[in-house]
Amino acid sequence: MPLFLNNEDVEQVLTMKTCMEALEVLYGELGAGKAVAAARTDIHSPTAAGSGAEAPMAHYLKSMSGAAPHFGTAALRFSSDIVAWRQAGDGMRREKIPTLPGERWLGIVLLFNTANGELLAIMNDGVIQRMRVGGTNGVATKYLARGDAESVGLIGSGWQAGTQVMAVCEARKIKKIKVYSPTRANRESFAHDMSPAVGVEITPVDSQEEAVRGVDIIITSTNSRKPFLGPEALCEGVHLSCMQRDEADDDALHRCSPLLVHTHLTENNSTSSQLNEMATPGFEFRDHPMQRGIDWKALPTLADLVAGRAKGRERAEQITGFVNKIGLGAQFAAVGAKVFEGARAKGLGREVPLDWFTQDVHP
Repeated sequence: MPLFLNNEDVEQVLTMKTCMEALEVLYGELGAGKAVAAARTDIHSPTAAGSGAEAPMAHYLKSMSGAAPHFGTAALRFSSDIVAWRQAGDGMRREKIPTLPGERWLGIVLLFNTANGELLAIMNDGVIQRMRVGGTNGVATKYLARGDAESVGLIGSGWQAGTQVMAVCEARKIKKIKVYSPTRANRESFAHDMSPAVGVEITPVDSQEEAVRGVDIIITSTNSRKPFLGPEALCEGVHLSCMQRDEADDDALHRCSPLLVHTHLTENNSTSSQLNEMATPGFEFRDHPMQRGIDWKALPTLADLVAGRAKGRERAEQITGFVNKIGLGAQFAAVGAKVFEGARAKGLGREVPLDWFTQDVHP
């Protein structure tokens, strides 16, 4: 029978080491053309929650899918959110608003057995998506950062930033991390909570410039939709690891050689004409509304790197870069398989009847 696994169940079985190992196998398969990933689908439609709101708001239905033959699994991940694009200082941030009862969000992963099509598990997507984002950057760091890298400058102190720290500490023997985010209380709380979690000294600092000064690895982990990191931040030998495509500006990315991107796939965006009529001039209702001067499809991908078709760092003085431009459903097939395996072994989750999801007619 299929297992229902909530975020607490996932946390009990999914370590960053396990996550990165599964992802590295997946990228090898993607590079060989064996694993399959489809482009993400984004649908933006009007929402009653946006009536009279100061910021642009929409209902955002997101879905992604993929298959990982090594694990014998395929996955479909989808979420249903109310999103808003708010000005924050000189930039713009996209926020997912917890509008469901109890101030909660909705996101689900369906994991399937590719041997017979069986539904293996239904999972909350929160913890697994957070881990696979951090793990993806961690795999790239393993291949691109200097072998002796030991210091990190982190921009961002939100929930996603935590797994970025876990992953970089898995990829390299990190001794010191500096963290900056605009709100002092947030960066101090992050340092206090994450230092013991990873066993590394994390120091909150008062500026972005201080965070990136003299470090071996720079990590951006924000929800910014306007670039804020310039080329002056990148010194010889540094590795730049971006969680989003709109964090480092074009000039900073052009300094990286090699510069790799997660995937050439991009989101298929469909937006209600009603929303577009409501938008201010120049604004687009989409995940990343800003056009960039980077030809993403001309860059090698992480799968190319893991499969040996693209070169990584060859000299200590190189500035390398990785942009985690968009997620892949195949990540959930690979990491989800390890979660399901671990949950079965520990007796976690709740079984639900398989016949709830099967039928005796062929659609």
